Amino acid sequence: MAQQPPLALETRTRRSIPNEPRKERPRLSLQSAVDLMKQSHPNALLRSITATDNCVGLIVASRRTWVDPDDLVTILIEDGYRRLRGPEEAEIGDLVVYRDGSGEISHAGLVHRKRIADPRDGTDYLQVLSKWGADGEYLHDASDVPYLLGKPAEYWTDRKGL
Repeated sequence: MAQQPPLALETRTRRSIPNEPRKERPRLSLQSAVDLMKQSHPNALLRSITATDNCVGLIVASRRTWVDPDDLVTILIEDGYRRLRGPEEAEIGDLVVYRDGSGEISHAGLVHRKRIADPRDGTDYLQVLSKWGADGEYLHDASDVPYLLGKPAEYWTDRKGL
């Protein structure tokens, strides 16, 4: 069976966004991924399980395809996003961009909930909705992701003000 053709995706400036629709994984494989994540990240809440999109596809392509994380910052800039100074400026609907140990973009998620001044340590708390590769879409603390997905590094918004 042939691979599906890319979707017609563009930034607001009309630049084509490379993407790759992926095939669904077998049900047993998806269940194994869920079981593994329950063990390693017990506080993360599974929202949905599918292998057809990734974290960037969730954000820029409505969960329909894989988009390379290397293209994310260019897409954000061309779509009118601006970088925030830190998590304290992030609001629901803003983006968290993760970087790995080498500084490369490795993951992204949407701020789903925010609580200011966590009573445990005084820091802001962000709950994020993100897609963990081909292993499911989770609601989780911003810093509670699999090691390979990196750490929260940047916060972006498309909010407009007067």
